[in-house]
Amino acid sequence: MSIVVLSHNYERYVSEALENAVSQEPGDYDLAEIVVIDDGSTDRSHDVYARFPGVRVVDKAHEGFAATLTRAVDEASGEWLAPLDADDAFTPDKLRRLAPHLANPALLLIQHAEYVIDADGLPFVEGTHPGGSTSTLVVRTAAARDLLPVTNELFFHVLADLGHGIRLSEPLTRYRVHEESMTDRRTPGVFAEYMANVSDEVAARLGQLHDRPPTWARADQLTGLAVRYHEQAAEHRDNAKHQRERDALGTPRKGPSA
Repeated sequence: MSIVVLSHNYERYVSEALENAVSQEPGDYDLAEIVVIDDGSTDRSHDVYARFPGVRVVDKAHEGFAATLTRAVDEASGEWLAPLDADDAFTPDKLRRLAPHLANPALLLIQHAEYVIDADGLPFVEGTHPGGSTSTLVVRTAAARDLLPVTNELFFHVLADLGHGIRLSEPLTRYRVHEESMTDRRTPGVFAEYMANVSDEVAARLGQLHDRPPTWARADQLTGLAVRYHEQAAEHRDNAKHQRERDALGTPRKGPSA
């Protein structure tokens, strides 16, 4: 298992992410490494990294989330990869609870639920959220590499779409919502348009894999799934349009979603 932390100017939060990563409860799993991919941070994040001498830090120029996630997959040496956004944190029992599923050779992707917290670590929503974001996924590294380059964690969901994943109800990540989050979920239409673009990118990658399918998919499955992702892109764009229209009319809307 490789825990790979994706970080850019998250000095305020990355200490909690790393502390929980290095303090995982023992269990029937092998944690090979903890790695930070630093996407050109200009704050004092490196002072925080220095407090964790067992953590390997990979420095790169600032290129954004897509390149950082792709680099995380490239850098992982473990059989499984647990990506972790630096503003989130794993629960201390995450790997121990996942261990029985990690041993299942049929699985390529594990998704679990999450707690949603605010900038100060307080509950942002009641109860738990089903997850799906970067820090709630654990993916077999070899399968993740088949999908490179990736622009978003949605690429990994392809593995579950094709029957190689499992979804767990246990909340094993603290997912943080705050003003500096990578994606703008407050401006009407912005996040929906972003997801439309990502869905089209996933569809394009599936099309590229058609001629030489990976071991976990057939060519016809890739073609059918690409169509579904293009359809999802269209739905996201319709949603973005409706959000912008409602905002222009001054229609009240709900607060930001996790």
